[in-house]
This record gives sequence, C-alpha cells and structure tokens, in this order.
Amino acid sequence: MRRRAGIGAVLFLLTGLGVYVVATTQKSAFDSEQWKAQRASGADKNPRVGMVVALKQHHLKEGMSRDEVRTLLGEPEQRRGTSEVYELGVSPVGVSYEYFIIDFDAQDRVTRFRVTRS
Repeated sequence: MRRRAGIGAVLFLLTGLGVYVVATTQKSAFDSEQWKAQRASGADKNPRVGMVVALKQHHLKEGMSRDEVRTLLGEPEQRRGTSEVYELGVSPVGVSYEYFIIDFDAQDRVTRFRVTRS
C-alpha cells in the first residue's frame, strides 16, 4: 500500500513538472504593442508570459539603454532600485505570480534580465 502511494506521489510530481515545462516553454512571437497593452492588467492568462522567450532571444539585449527598453516594453509596473519590473501574471502552474525583471547599471544600460516568481 505504501509503495503504491509513493509511486502515485512520484507520478503526480512528474506530471506537474511536465505541465510546467510545457507551459513555460510555449512561446509566441513578441508583440510590443500587445505587451504594453497588458500594463497593470492583472490578467490571469497574461499573453506576456508567452512572449518572454522571443523577447529574450530576439529583442532585449544586454547594453540596451533604459530609453530603448521603454520604447520596446513601455513603462514598468514597478521599480526596485536600479531594476524595472514587468508583471507576467499568475504562473501557468501553481498560484505564484511571475515577474520579468530588468537590471540596469549606473549608466542606465541593461545588465541582466530574468523571470522570477513570488
């Protein structure tokens, strides 16, 4: 009986991991206007999350100026020190909220960007 419960738990975790991988790797083309239109939308199924891969691969680059980023993404929802934060909405799996954070140096140039969850 314990073995069956253990196998069930492992299968449940693997299924959850699979759903997470599929959900976070599904990508759509980046659309600057659609991204900007989602500002402070609070949408559970925010289309920004699907654009992150294309944004990181083809549009946002280290060394870009803060003005270039704002032209591309619009105003951020939050500012944290030298970082700007764009909301991605509720995580495709679980109840955490996701954010796209862009870090800038003293010359207002992009040094790093990443997705975080809270």
